[in-house]
Amino acid sequence: MSHEEYVSSCRERAADIARGILDGTVPLLEGCHALASLHAALEVPERDSDFETFVVISSECDSLPIGAARFKWAPDALAKLEPEIQSAIAWATPLALPACRSVLQRFGA
Repeated sequence: MSHEEYVSSCRERAADIARGILDGTVPLLEGCHALASLHAALEVPERDSDFETFVVISSECDSLPIGAARFKWAPDALAKLEPEIQSAIAWATPLALPACRSVLQRFGA
């Protein structure tokens, strides 16, 4: 795979994640974390406002059990953190959705 093909595949992945967040098939916090992780591979400016949004959300929520990490937590601990997780989702949603729409517009097919 050439470098250009790699960047293109990462951009397609970013568009897929953004689309999933927007249509509800990808959990918001998990998707923002994945998008933040892709930032460097996409060859966008370091200070890209969309990806800065995902980095901030990911950073603010990095102590919360999201995605596969949830399976390693005890059910009572998850239940205790659920209000904090819901609060984080409520805070992140109005920030993430416009950035997801922008990513989809830029990199979507």
